Amino acid sequence: MKIASILITVIAAGALPAQDVPNLDSRIQVFAETYHPNQIIVAQAPSNVYDQPGRQTGVGVRFMGEVASHPNWYYELGGMFDASSNFAFNGNLPNGNTLSLNMVKFTDSYWSLGVGYLTRKPESLSLGLHLEARGEYLRVQGQASGNVLGTQPQNQSDTYLRPWVRGSVDYTFTGVGKDIHPYIGVDASLAILRTSQTRAPDFTNMDNRTLCALAPSYALAGYLGLRF
Repeated sequence: MKIASILITVIAAGALPAQDVPNLDSRIQVFAETYHPNQIIVAQAPSNVYDQPGRQTGVGVRFMGEVASHPNWYYELGGMFDASSNFAFNGNLPNGNTLSLNMVKFTDSYWSLGVGYLTRKPESLSLGLHLEARGEYLRVQGQASGNVLGTQPQNQSDTYLRPWVRGSVDYTFTGVGKDIHPYIGVDASLAILRTSQTRAPDFTNMDNRTLCALAPSYALAGYLGLRF
């Protein structure tokens, strides 16, 4: 399922707050998440040559609903739309060959499903700890070139499912409405697992392990939301 379809479902779910139990807290938030894809070995010529795509910022949506039988515990659904940046290497390798990767783009998006716990004392300030599974859709697209490689089109993709832990803090503004309250916050997330390369990539057909090694290890985000 595409990320956009998942987010439409999430937004629709968020429009139905728990009206049967008026004390339950439901939230919709729009976030902007920034991170740096990991550095990888792009050539062994004969020593290792490293490169890293540039910093990326993606926009996403998250819905949170308080669990009726467990106050302060939340289920969470969300996802982030595409974010992308290019590799930087364009020059000579130690063995005298050339390699150009600055026309190769790395793109990342994800859906997420998880649980969270929020403390709300005072009610306007929330501190949260969240555990979520992210299905990250990773892609490398573009054109790699070099005097030995020639010109090689790049179009590889993979889905990387792994757990993340996230900490959050946000502030709710009061007096804006009786049942709907805006809030603003920041969070930091850390991937619990990370894949490492086993070999330098073959730019005629990049292996999935190298593609997953590019996936970020941490991210920072700011968000705006509504509480119901």
